[in-house]
Amino acid sequence: MAKYGSRRRPSEPENVGSNPTGPAKNELLSAKTAFIGLLYELAFGTVLGRSQAWWEDGPMAGEQIDELKRRVEEQAKALGYLASSLEKEDVLGQLIKRVEKPCEALSSLAAGVAGGSFVLSWPETRSLFLQYLEFKRYEPKNAQNMLNYLNRFVKTPIAAPVDVMRIFSPLTAGQRHHLNRAMRAWFKCLEINRPNREFKEFLDSLRKAIPKDEMGIDINVPEEEQIVSDLRRLASDPIQFQAAYNLLLDSGLRLVEVVRLLNNFPEVERLEGFYRCPVGLFRGTKQAYYCYLTEYTHQLVKQLKGRVSQLSISKWLQNHEYTRAKYLRKFANDMMTSEKLNIPESVADFIQGRVPKSIGAKHYMQLKRKADQYYPRYAQYITELRQKAGIITA
Repeated sequence: MAKYGSRRRPSEPENVGSNPTGPAKNELLSAKTAFIGLLYELAFGTVLGRSQAWWEDGPMAGEQIDELKRRVEEQAKALGYLASSLEKEDVLGQLIKRVEKPCEALSSLAAGVAGGSFVLSWPETRSLFLQYLEFKRYEPKNAQNMLNYLNRFVKTPIAAPVDVMRIFSPLTAGQRHHLNRAMRAWFKCLEINRPNREFKEFLDSLRKAIPKDEMGIDINVPEEEQIVSDLRRLASDPIQFQAAYNLLLDSGLRLVEVVRLLNNFPEVERLEGFYRCPVGLFRGTKQAYYCYLTEYTHQLVKQLKGRVSQLSISKWLQNHEYTRAKYLRKFANDMMTSEKLNIPESVADFIQGRVPKSIGAKHYMQLKRKADQYYPRYAQYITELRQKAGIITA
């Protein structure tokens, strides 16, 4: 008789260990029994004992089998719904992970050290700053430049103004200039995302430690002879550089604004002796509303095919020793406001895109009318320079 009072089948060996095939059969039987018992538990809400299995105690009634099938099918459907729910939970989990990243980026802002101070970590907040740059619509070149400087120089946590001083201390004047802009933009991003008085005071203390640019006022304004020489040499250069230089000279706009116009030139309006087209480009607190240009430059722009880049134009001007874009802008402003042309400074600022964003509608219309009134003076002056260069006839 088997141990523990269990009933043994005639075919089952007396001693399990004496038959090499015995343990394998018993293990298979136990697994099968457990599986069937689990299914029966799902169907009837009870656990079957070993002696209750149908292959041991005889066949089960047909209606019981049908009931078992029906309940198993119901449980299968329930398991299907459960699997679907788990899949949704997995999707939700992915969303949570995506949300956790920017939340983790703010962890360094919320986490304090002894004494209740803050610690800034650039690697932890980099993804947040990327979103800030995209939201603020920085020029891609400027955005990449800021990222490069922060990646290169801000390698350790910042917990006090002295940490900022240590970062800037070994840098050159040019490196300080670029990192100054990048770090201030980073601090602004953090301040917006954590509106807290104590945290703002902390950031303000760090801002005070950022050194100011060691640059004086650039009073260099090109002479008229230099512009005439540029125009003369430029006449044999590729059309994209001719168009860019002349549009810079005509409008007095910044290089970034001129490049954007050349790559997507809008409809122009022909007025008395000149053309005007909308720009509508915000830069910082300023707004360039319109671009004013002469007939000569308009014809160059119409011949332009393909796109231009700010870097290629800047390098061309530098490598061929032409007047750089920022000095063309200075030249335009200096001549507009000179005694010779006597264009009011506010009108010159409107033409060159130095008008604040907050300008009122009434004042805007007044400046527009005055710009249309005064620009022909400057257009005529530029035409005379081209005549001196010999590129157009009188």
